[in-house]
Order: sequence, then C-alpha cells, then structure tokens
Amino acid sequence: MELMTKSKKDVSLRTAQMVRLLAEIGPDIPEIARRLGQFKESVRYRYKQKILNGGFAVQAAPNYEKLGLKRVIMIVDFNNDFRPFATSILTAMTKLCYVVSFEKTLPRGEYVVQAAVAAPFVNEYIGFIHELKSKGIFSSVEALEFDWYRNSPMKADYYDFDHGRWDFDWSSVQGTDASAASLVLSEPVKFDTVDLEIIKELQADANKSLKEISKNINVNYKKLAWHYSTHVIGRGMIRNYRVNWMGTTYDFDAEKARQRQHRYYMCALFVKYVDEVEKMTLRQRLSRLPFLWAEAAGSNFYAELAFPVETVTEAFQYLETAILPVREKSEILTIDQSNAIAFSVPWEMYSSDKGWTFNRAALTAQFENLILEIRRAGSAQAK
Repeated sequence: MELMTKSKKDVSLRTAQMVRLLAEIGPDIPEIARRLGQFKESVRYRYKQKILNGGFAVQAAPNYEKLGLKRVIMIVDFNNDFRPFATSILTAMTKLCYVVSFEKTLPRGEYVVQAAVAAPFVNEYIGFIHELKSKGIFSSVEALEFDWYRNSPMKADYYDFDHGRWDFDWSSVQGTDASAASLVLSEPVKFDTVDLEIIKELQADANKSLKEISKNINVNYKKLAWHYSTHVIGRGMIRNYRVNWMGTTYDFDAEKARQRQHRYYMCALFVKYVDEVEKMTLRQRLSRLPFLWAEAAGSNFYAELAFPVETVTEAFQYLETAILPVREKSEILTIDQSNAIAFSVPWEMYSSDKGWTFNRAALTAQFENLILEIRRAGSAQAK
C-alpha cells in the first residue's frame, strides 16, 4: 500500500511538471521530454491520458502588449428591445469592433464585455460604446481601461488529475506571494496578417500542426513556418499557453460554446482607481490561489476567478480579507458560465496596409441599420 501511494504521488508530480512546461512552451512533447529528462513516449502517453483525454484544451495566450492592444472591460446592460438579441449583437461585435469575450452576470443580467483594442483608438472606442447607449442599444454602460491582461497558468500541484478535483488547503493560505509583484510590460513588435492568423488558430487549439494551420488559412507551408518561427515565436507574440482546467472551449466550426456545467462558481472582481501599492497587494494575495483564471490592471484592477462549487464559502471568506483595504471601491459579479464565450485575438480588425483599424463612422452606420432591423422585427411580432 505504501509503495502504491508513493507511485501515485510520483505520477502526480510528473504530471504537474509536464503541465508547468505546457504553460511555458505549449504541447512540444519532444522539448518537454528533453527538459524533464524523460522518454518522449512516456511524456506523450501522459499528455494524452491526463490532458487530452481528461478534457483539457491547451490554447495559446497572446501577448497583447506586443500586438499593441490594450484591454477595455465594460459592464453593459441592454435595453428591453435588444435584450433578446444580446448574444447575436455581442458576437457581431467580435468581428466588427475588437470584442474578445463576453459573459452574462447573475442575477442582474448585465454583461461583462472585454475588448482588446489598439492603443491609439482606446478613447474613441469607449466613446463609440457610449454612443451605442445614446442610440438605445444599452441602457447602461461602464467602461474601464487596463494597460495589460494576463492569463494565469494552471497551478497543477494542487490538482488531482486522476480524480479530476482540486486538493487545496484554504487554511494554509496566508500572507502574500512576492513573486506576483514583478511585472514588466512588453513593447509592441512588428507583425502582419499571417502572424495574427497563426495566433488565432493556436488560440483555438495549440495542438494544431503547422500543416493544419497552413491548410486552414490557405498560406504556403514554408511561408507559414517561417512566420511562426521568426515572428510569432521569435518575437514573443505568444506569452504562454493555457491548460483550460475550467473546461470551457469554443467550437469555431459550430459557432458554439462548450462547457462543463456546474463544476465551478465563476466571478469577476473589479476594483476602481487603484494606486500601485493597492494593485501590488491585490495581485500578491490573489496569485496565491490556484483558482485565479486571469487578471488585468492599470489605473483599475480586474480579476476572473473560478472556484470549485464546494469551496464557495471558503473562497468568499478569503476574498473578504483580500479586498478589505479596497472594499469601498470593489465590486464582485457572479458569472453565468452558460452565457460566457471567449474568442480569438481580433485579427479581422487588422489590415496589411493600414495596421489596426477603427472606422467609427462606418460602425455607427452599421449599428444604426441593426437598430432599425431589430425594432422592425419587434413591431412585427407585437402585431
């Protein structure tokens, strides 16, 4: 029995080591095996059994700063006429105006909408969102700007891959994590449409081969391989890789979100107008948790957290202490995972000759036509 327990611990340790490297370099099995000093066949088998067969998607996380993109996170509520079309409108905005995710809140029914916006257009973009409110799509809008956005790597040491559950001792969470304080912002680099399309494909599934991507985006394999190695990897356009432990994926072919239901309680934490000390303290306290999904900061702070449903009481007890110094300017929103979708980097907003684009006048005209169509449909139904 003792030998069996030790063997299980060894397997868990090796899996956790593999996941840490997955988060750093992606599913490059030969390189992971080399770094671990293990046989490729053993690592490949463990990857297939514990990660792929366990239902974990592995996805590239772009370095948005190197792409010249800032994060704008909005809390919006739809007017009654437009509420039935909320998902369609927000999905259209992913192709038209930089939206990269949206999620409905409970019980209020507002939406947390995230956009990765080209830095020169941030102020104009926020103005455009408020313009949609003035035209009647939204009944309320609050838009906050952030300098950076980070996906948090999976803390595999706390996860039991054999039984599919977290093993985390809340009583051991004390103090802060000093390693979370250091953060150096990246400078923008040069890139083109091919680079963005490669990133888009790897965001959906980092297991895709370059041959698959070449076929999907219709780019010559040799040209694509050069872009991948020289630009995407060479210039650090991918920050890390997400092992999607929450089980949320998006089927781009079916245009449908696929999620594991009722396993996690997901919430969004907003803290407005933070100074550097407050920001650092929040990051240090939250980074100790394995349930931090993502964070963003600038003059405001934002965190996405997903707690196993059986730990919600402990989670809120911890959050109460963590946000105590800033509680007067904090807000926690409950997320409806069945109405939460994330999309790829906004590659359709990039032009090979103009770079990032934002034509506010053209967008306004498009949304005015949309408003008329929805109101006509509503009038017809009323009759």
